[in-house]
Amino acid sequence: MRKSFVIACLAGMIAARSVSALESSNLDLVTQTAQQAVRNALTDLQLPKQADGAATDLIALTSTSSHAGNWLFEHLLMEDLLSRGLEVEVDSDATTQMSWRVIDLGITGQSGLLGGTVTRRCRVVLRLELRQAGELVWSGDGHAEQQDQIPKGQLDALQHSRFGFAKTDLEQRTWGKFVEPVVITTILGSLVYLFFSNR
Repeated sequence: MRKSFVIACLAGMIAARSVSALESSNLDLVTQTAQQAVRNALTDLQLPKQADGAATDLIALTSTSSHAGNWLFEHLLMEDLLSRGLEVEVDSDATTQMSWRVIDLGITGQSGLLGGTVTRRCRVVLRLELRQAGELVWSGDGHAEQQDQIPKGQLDALQHSRFGFAKTDLEQRTWGKFVEPVVITTILGSLVYLFFSNR
């Protein structure tokens, strides 16, 4: 009885460990970071009044730049504005238009010399502008950064070639950064020693 309990506990721990080994993909990391950037940009959103004094209820979303991740920002902006009780359309001729521009979006990775992990850092910078009848009435910037650590062996599995904007630019540390100063110091020390020993 006691042995079966111990075996069941060990099996549960192994199963829990294998479930926790699943890491979020690069697209998941970009989505979480972009969602935070959108929230940061919209924190002080002030909707203009219409000519009759009523609150604006229809907003058209448009992008001012061509970016491979525009579909993601369109979705996140639409989700946030809809949750505020606003009516949202994409690329419509509504009087009130919100445009976005992706200024910076990328994932950098840094791996250690001996470690088997990669530290991923995702950065998103976004610019939002709200126009009413062509006149700028509000603008906001959203910045967000997130980082996590993943096993080095899972790096390729967590990125997809279809989402090139969510690819990790990996910077690998090499022994050269440590060996080169030691070699140069040794050579210079030897030259100084030889110079003064020949006098």
